[in-house]
Amino acid sequence: MATELFERFAQYLGEILASSPSTEKGVTGTAHSAEIDPFGGVVLRWGTTLDWAITITLVICVLILVGIVFSRIVFRGRQTEGNALWLHLLVLGILPMFLWPIGNFTALEYAKEERNCSGCHRVLQPYVDDMRNHASTSLAALHHQNRFAPDTACYSCHTNYGVHGSVEGKVAGLGHAFRYLTNQYRMPLKISKPFPNTMCLKCHHGAKRFMTQSEHLDGQEKVSFELISGKTQCIGCHEPAHRIAHETSTTRRAN
Repeated sequence: MATELFERFAQYLGEILASSPSTEKGVTGTAHSAEIDPFGGVVLRWGTTLDWAITITLVICVLILVGIVFSRIVFRGRQTEGNALWLHLLVLGILPMFLWPIGNFTALEYAKEERNCSGCHRVLQPYVDDMRNHASTSLAALHHQNRFAPDTACYSCHTNYGVHGSVEGKVAGLGHAFRYLTNQYRMPLKISKPFPNTMCLKCHHGAKRFMTQSEHLDGQEKVSFELISGKTQCIGCHEPAHRIAHETSTTRRAN
């Protein structure tokens, strides 16, 4: 069991790395600010906040490891001397204080990217393929085609508003990853609970195109109470969310 779990974890990490946008569809190398990717449009592969957060996190980790090795070699048998104590304070006290917030920010920001979600390659690949299919008319594909949330479409549509929504989404993502690693899932995938209208309205409420549709409104510039309350579901009229091969009644509403 332990060996199988380790193998699945290694495969999971490998699939995430393999799905990196910088190596997809023949695009290789590192793109820089304002460099044009002929497949994905304008991309910012280096220089973003996430890029710097990852770099700083790795640098701090390396400094901590180097400091520990240095202490073991140089201060062997003299771990309680003055200079050794100062080194220990830096390596085991000060640097981890910087690593904790920056490392957590890095992990949380990286979790928003599509490549993180599609790391469960065999399970989610049909949904990712549909989203990136320019001929598809599913909600996921239409949002992706209109560059609704470049590189973070999965997170943006499946995570509610605010800090509470972010934390809830990350916890759910950990649960999904655990079930994938331990092979505790069934195909076809089904959404665990009804998709709430707040997921749609957090972006569409107030948007010009949305507000010009009379079926969305109760009077001028007032969104329908049925939509606000969830009595009428957005996904009930605008379906399917994902269009995958051999679609059935159980997969039409999968998200």
